[in-house]
Amino acid sequence: MKDLAKPARWWNKCKQPKRVLAERLVPKLEHCRGEIWADFLRYCLIRLQPGLRATKAANADFCLLLPPDWRITAGQQKRLKRLLSARQHWSNALVVSCDDWLPQANGKRAWRHKGMLDPFLDGAIGAAEGPLWLSKAVLQQLGPAPKTAPERIQWRSQLMACVGAQKWAHVPLPLVQAPLPSLKPHLVSPKGNPLVSVLIPSGGFSKPIKGHSTLLLRHCLQALLSRSSYRNLEIVVIDAGELNQELLVELEGLTTAELGPGRWRHERSQNPYSYSERINQAAAIAKGEWLLQLNDDTELLEPNSIASMLELAQRPGVGVVGALLLYPNGRVQHAGVAIDKLAPRHGWCGCSIEALPVDLVIAPRAFQAVTAAVCMCSTALWQQLAGLKLNLPINYGDVDFCLRARETGLAVLLDPSSRWLHLESASRPLNAISPELELFKELWGSTLGGNWSVDPYVSRWRELLASKTN
Repeated sequence: MKDLAKPARWWNKCKQPKRVLAERLVPKLEHCRGEIWADFLRYCLIRLQPGLRATKAANADFCLLLPPDWRITAGQQKRLKRLLSARQHWSNALVVSCDDWLPQANGKRAWRHKGMLDPFLDGAIGAAEGPLWLSKAVLQQLGPAPKTAPERIQWRSQLMACVGAQKWAHVPLPLVQAPLPSLKPHLVSPKGNPLVSVLIPSGGFSKPIKGHSTLLLRHCLQALLSRSSYRNLEIVVIDAGELNQELLVELEGLTTAELGPGRWRHERSQNPYSYSERINQAAAIAKGEWLLQLNDDTELLEPNSIASMLELAQRPGVGVVGALLLYPNGRVQHAGVAIDKLAPRHGWCGCSIEALPVDLVIAPRAFQAVTAAVCMCSTALWQQLAGLKLNLPINYGDVDFCLRARETGLAVLLDPSSRWLHLESASRPLNAISPELELFKELWGSTLGGNWSVDPYVSRWRELLASKTN
């Protein structure tokens, strides 16, 4: 007689290698997003996870909700119910969502990678809209979903509050095609003309740029002052004696010539290099209503970058706004920070702009954190949170600040229309970096969910790997 237990033993043996394979390869395939072979391989690796094994029939205690303008066939609805029900079965969630295909103007379609369903983004671009597999009991408690946009946004916000992130599961695969969206361009129109203080901690470093050794601070200021369309700025520079008096006079003259008198501030730090300490010192002497943290190894690319970030930061419910940063070769250096397994990382670092999720490129998107290399917040929020923590001097003070802002109920956004060049880590000595990751894990381990924490805005597929069913 055949040993019927053999297939089961073989499957259990294979589960761990498959999990490791998916965990290692899927992030790398993010860099090739949009390539047919990469999308297919990523699809296969994710689809292998136990959390997506289909059940025989859809759960009768759940129902499928579609946005008002979505039209799919009866066959597509049946398949969608079966797959979403499978995810619900393995996760024991009350709500299940999924990624989708988004039609492109050229007739092709793109895999739309959806983060956590965020009411703020619903109002901005509808990026979170899509099918929901929802418990009938929850639906009865909330009432039917409204058809019109403003009421629907409020309803989805109530749904998120009612269910909670722990009971909202996601299928990180495109299971259905969305209708062609009618996205409105992000209009750059800040309220009023408030003073923005540009905080630049500098170590006085130089780097070859276009074949010539160039002082980073001078290069950064020249690009900023000559290109920025927003002019109500003050420049606040902090160093520890690395900048000589002749250079300081030159930079003050450059600032005055471009912005007018009284727009230059400079102080000296008496301590060894600490980004957090120097940026706190700069913020303490700044006069602006808004603070723009800026590394001196950056170069402004888009003239409306500061105005665009300011307009977003002024919106109700927004705390911190970051920018899209590029390497000199045009590839992405920063497009939002992901925090997986309590380790902050740049989710799409090294990929081309064309490979970024389509909704990330065309409109603002929420993240858990953004890098302080270029980011903006109000002076009021900075004072409320007491700036950056000094025990995180180099690496994770910006991530910690963003997470604390989110704890107050404010969103952290990436503004893709604010684009800068970033010569990463050129503005500080790498050998001076202290090991701060363990402290970051101590500070945020319980809040973020421990060593198997999943970033709900970037790495939704990791929910499957972290599942107890594996």
